[in-house]
Amino acid sequence: MRDPVCSACNAVFPVRSLFDLNGQTYCENCVHTAAENTQKSGLPSTITPLAGNSICARCNSHMGRDSIPVQIGGLHFCSACAPHIKNVDYPQWLKLSLAALVVLLFVALVHGRKYFHAGRELYIGEHFVEQARYTEAIPHLEETLKIAPNSDKAALLAAKAALLAGDVRTAGSALQGHGNGHFDDASDPQFQEVNGLWNHATAALDKAERAGKLEEQEGQEVAAAKLMHEAAAEYPQLTDLALAAEMYDGGVDFARANYDGYLALGEKVWARQRDANSAAVLASGLACKYAVTGDEAYRQRATEMLDTARQLAESNPDVMKNLSEYFPRIAHRLNTRQIITKQEYDRRFAKSGGSSK
Repeated sequence: MRDPVCSACNAVFPVRSLFDLNGQTYCENCVHTAAENTQKSGLPSTITPLAGNSICARCNSHMGRDSIPVQIGGLHFCSACAPHIKNVDYPQWLKLSLAALVVLLFVALVHGRKYFHAGRELYIGEHFVEQARYTEAIPHLEETLKIAPNSDKAALLAAKAALLAGDVRTAGSALQGHGNGHFDDASDPQFQEVNGLWNHATAALDKAERAGKLEEQEGQEVAAAKLMHEAAAEYPQLTDLALAAEMYDGGVDFARANYDGYLALGEKVWARQRDANSAAVLASGLACKYAVTGDEAYRQRATEMLDTARQLAESNPDVMKNLSEYFPRIAHRLNTRQIITKQEYDRRFAKSGGSSK
């Protein structure tokens, strides 16, 4: 197809240098004069490039106004070129290569499905951590670690979320599950943050352990309570430490024969957290009040709370083991109206274990 002609000067120009004005073709020199004349006549004077849909994408020639371009995909072709595009016969090697690529893509998607899942869980977990929703973040980050246990980011995020949720055991599992706690870059800010949280939590737990050993020694109730309060203040996320500190305050009341304070603490703990331990503490306080007053109402309620404590402990062997020597001591107090310490009880009856008053 030959290049079009300017309708004003009859010169031949490449199509890309021509313009359309009211259905007529003009070169760049003539189009502005023609536009002024049409404007004076009151006709539209919009100038548009002649190129565009009138250029064949294959042979680069002008298709003319009378020819209808064939659109294939997003391109336009002249009537001579269109059949070559539609009926092109791709070589066999290209077809086979395309088929092989499709198979490889399918295999990659199937094989990588679990990693897409891990990435999604990591994203959700990280989002929850940023919002300080640590408890909600933990299961998502644990799911990530099941698939990618060597991921530094997932392990550190899981440990951070657990530590800030007061779950030291889960934090330890996340860290130890990552190459036995080894991380290559100790200067990484995220590692340093988690390492600091871990050291802070373990220091508090160490104080709590020392407080527990002190509490077992006769006459060390005040020192034990003081140390447990320090542990609770250092690691407030672990609410069990604050509860233990209150229990130790009860031990101080018991040692000082302040049984009203001891009972009041038992009532407070039971109202807030109804489990076997709190039920046993309340039973102990009620038994003390019965021992000093002889009021049967205290005895009856103490017996009821002992039964409640046993029922609540039945489903947890560890709790039942810890309370196994506690129950007979309270029963002895109810039967004899004698209030003696654990140490005195052990000396008399050659029993050991437990740590509550």
